[in-house]
Amino acid sequence: MRDTKKATCYALISLSFLTLASSAVSPVLASVGQAYPDISSAMISLLTTLPSLLAIPMTLFCGHIVGKRVSYRSLAVCGLACNLISGVAPAFTHNFYLLLLWRALFGCGTGILTPLVMPIMMSVFEGEEVHRQASRNAISTNIGAVMFQMLGGVACAQWGWEATFLIYIVIIPALFIVAKMLPEPPALSDEDRKKKVSFSVFVPTLKWCVLYFCHMLLFYVCVTETSSVILERQFGDSMTAAVILSLVTFSGVIGGWIYKFINGWGIRALGFAYLFLAIGYFVMTICPNVFVMGAGAVIIGIGFGINMPAIQVFVGLEVPAYARSNAASFANVFGSLGSFFSKFVMTAAAGILGFQSSQSNFIVCVAAYLILAAFCFVFAMRAKIKDA
Repeated sequence: MRDTKKATCYALISLSFLTLASSAVSPVLASVGQAYPDISSAMISLLTTLPSLLAIPMTLFCGHIVGKRVSYRSLAVCGLACNLISGVAPAFTHNFYLLLLWRALFGCGTGILTPLVMPIMMSVFEGEEVHRQASRNAISTNIGAVMFQMLGGVACAQWGWEATFLIYIVIIPALFIVAKMLPEPPALSDEDRKKKVSFSVFVPTLKWCVLYFCHMLLFYVCVTETSSVILERQFGDSMTAAVILSLVTFSGVIGGWIYKFINGWGIRALGFAYLFLAIGYFVMTICPNVFVMGAGAVIIGIGFGINMPAIQVFVGLEVPAYARSNAASFANVFGSLGSFFSKFVMTAAAGILGFQSSQSNFIVCVAAYLILAAFCFVFAMRAKIKDA
């Protein structure tokens, strides 16, 4: 059993390492925009948001069949292979719309992987072990994002934006680790196999899903606007944007580590995360130089790192074992929708408020995250009074 848990830990860490692999493109959006001057900024931003949208139908489909018609390991290998091919192919593509197609396929690969981590984790680990593994997954996710963003920015600065996509070659070792070590969760009983996963099963998870949607809607402002803000304020180039975004994900490692100690707070842990995110966006709004902007990015990353494992565990605890892959898909649909609509919603909100610059979107995020934090603390307080 101990060897099984160790192998599971390595496999889940490998899968988690690739969770934010699409972020490699974020630091080079401005460079891609310069390469395709006739393409609008909204279309350029689809390079980061389109994978989130295309992941939705694939996530729902795979969440329904995994463990029932197809094994977890088979789907994981299929998803990683899809990400490897569609990740590297844009390096040899010189048509913007073909580039979008490859990114769409990358989203499909990500969608295949999405419903796998949580049910496997909760079938192998128990009690406090679940929170510790969720923390490890979050740390691995953020370390992976740092690597993808940093190497993406370096490759763009040194050899052009096309070279950024070559870093997806690192999926190869993850593919071998998962193929060899990923275990199959205990087979469902005949009774559980026959049970239909109705919408009522997901009702207890809705509060977490809505919070996740709002969080990703706001968090992706940092992903899509940081490069533009740096260029607008003449703080640097694509390499500078890569460093700032890497600070977000690197400090997410700290947030994932902190979660181990505050997982007993329940929804208050999310409120704490949203406070960090609000403070971080405020610092990035008023930053007079790139160093202060970096400090704001670190604070944002800590909040992001706490939110990630918390949502994953809270959703899994709300549903029976036979519905966990579906619940993981359900929650990630909300997150993917938040990521995809982020640019459009925030641009509309800034326009209504009369804001003009990319940095002004950060102001909207400050207010929104403060509202989310207040909701979490009030909800926790009401639950405590009710239990008393």
